[in-house]
Amino acid sequence: MQHKQPEPYTPKKNMNKLTDWFSKNTVKKTILLVLLIILATNFWHARYNRPDGVIAWDIKSYYAYLPAVFIYNDIELNFRQENIEKFGELIWPVTTPTGKKVIITTMGMSVLYSPFFAIAHGVAHITKWEPDGYSRPYRFALTFSALFYLWLGMVFLAKILRRFFKEPVVAFTILAITLGTNLYYYSTYEAPMTHSYNFVLITLFIWLTMRFWDAPSLKRILGCGALAGFITLIRPTNIIVLLIFFLWNIKSWSDFKERFTYFIHRFHWVLIMAAVFVLVWVPQFAYWYSVSGKIFYFTYGYRGAGFFFNNPQIFNILLSYKKGWLVYTPLMIFALAGIFMLPKKIPGLFIPIIIYKLLSIYILSSWWSWWFGGGFGLRAFVDSYGLLAIPFACVVDYGFKQKNWQKYAVTSILVILILFNQFQTRQYHHNAIHWWWMNKEAYWETFLKLKPTQRFWEVVTLPDYEAARKGIYRELRTKEAIEKEKRQDSNWKTKFSVESIVGWLAPKIASDNIYHERLSAKLKSAEIDGDTITASKQIAVEMIEKHGVNYWDEKMALDLLIEEMRGKKNLMKSIEEKAIKNNISIDSQLLKDARWLLEKEKRE
Repeated sequence: MQHKQPEPYTPKKNMNKLTDWFSKNTVKKTILLVLLIILATNFWHARYNRPDGVIAWDIKSYYAYLPAVFIYNDIELNFRQENIEKFGELIWPVTTPTGKKVIITTMGMSVLYSPFFAIAHGVAHITKWEPDGYSRPYRFALTFSALFYLWLGMVFLAKILRRFFKEPVVAFTILAITLGTNLYYYSTYEAPMTHSYNFVLITLFIWLTMRFWDAPSLKRILGCGALAGFITLIRPTNIIVLLIFFLWNIKSWSDFKERFTYFIHRFHWVLIMAAVFVLVWVPQFAYWYSVSGKIFYFTYGYRGAGFFFNNPQIFNILLSYKKGWLVYTPLMIFALAGIFMLPKKIPGLFIPIIIYKLLSIYILSSWWSWWFGGGFGLRAFVDSYGLLAIPFACVVDYGFKQKNWQKYAVTSILVILILFNQFQTRQYHHNAIHWWWMNKEAYWETFLKLKPTQRFWEVVTLPDYEAARKGIYRELRTKEAIEKEKRQDSNWKTKFSVESIVGWLAPKIASDNIYHERLSAKLKSAEIDGDTITASKQIAVEMIEKHGVNYWDEKMALDLLIEEMRGKKNLMKSIEEKAIKNNISIDSQLLKDARWLLEKEKRE
């Protein structure tokens, strides 16, 4: 079942300009172009300059193993409790039945981060930055670690695609997959998330699978087993990549029976492959056992997270405005279409790819949070783009082989979708696409608009997380929509006079940089005569007139309540525990509790 190498590609003199451009620049130059674009994007957004810009959300857990082990020598995270003010928001552990703290994610990503962490730690020691694992050198290193792994992914993707396609097709496919999908976003703005790394690992796994079936050997099956174990260590649901290995080049039922017999005769190879797979997990098992007393510990279970295999959200995960994969990454429609071109173009890959993709869709759509929390598009699908690049290349190959206008029509559509992805990425960066959930009205409100409108915040809806954990999917209105209703509700009673609201709001305006230009303009006007307090009060009055007394009345009540709550140590301890349980920041939990108390007071 060996694969025949295509004939070396030699550009023809009369080749049209489009394909001639790719042949002249070659795949290597296309990879370089992609790297330069991503490098420039990273320096442009510069999130590594912000304390919360890189090590945020899930990355806090993926990364936590490194500082815990190599800086604080404390895998039980006692150092966090000892300095809760500094590390409370940087590490989000959960409590095990033994009372110890456990990092919620597995350690695979920390392994991939580790070479860059080591470099950053060395830099921090010889510069002004604190070598605490969280200062600027560490954030910078994490951001650019993804660039290194993406380069590896593109190199191995080129090796795979060259088996079946010529240079122009390979070059265009790499360009499209990296810049025309949400892989671009997860290689730049949120680079340390798992997805670009998994894209690389699964692509490498495909290449190793091809190498094994070119010339099967114990050494190669060991490599496949170890890599599959590591892929699963990062995201356990990716265990289905093993289907690619066992079904590779299966074209018929007779091929399947032959493959089954092949492994029966080499059953010891399968056992060795499984042993290496498990061996990769041994450090994780040891860690779980040390903090929980269990070899297998499902850390997500504490929040009621799980799968609802009897209620898969297949339409939602693919086509809904909420977070549908093909709505926010439309280029991948062509990858799915290309699967049905495989029986003719590459017969041995149709069965493994379609089975893998169908099973992947089913599993991911059965997860309680099928939208996978905050993110641009359906981020969980990014992992498999190396595999989907093959059927996508079938479509590109078909387009390049057409004559005259058909060739330009297909290529133009693909180029437009690449540019559309770049635009949508900027929209997401500016919050014109919501990070949690969207709907039809919100989508079309900001369609082709770089930044969100005021109405967008009033019509966008959020998922009900508590209901989702029970397999019930419903929408919640945003706070902006609720506040608009309250402003329109004549029954809402004010607690504070206009004078007291001005007295509360003016000092905030005077000390907030957001109002600097407005204050400066006021101070330059003749009637103010250089008095900052007077200028701040005038701006406060204008803001109250704009939004209404009721709006600022609630804002003031909320602010005073939060200030009061912060002064109660026992209450703040309870809020911190709830924040960890709900996987949100302490400030977010504090705000949530304060709003609930105000609503309760209003009802009473």
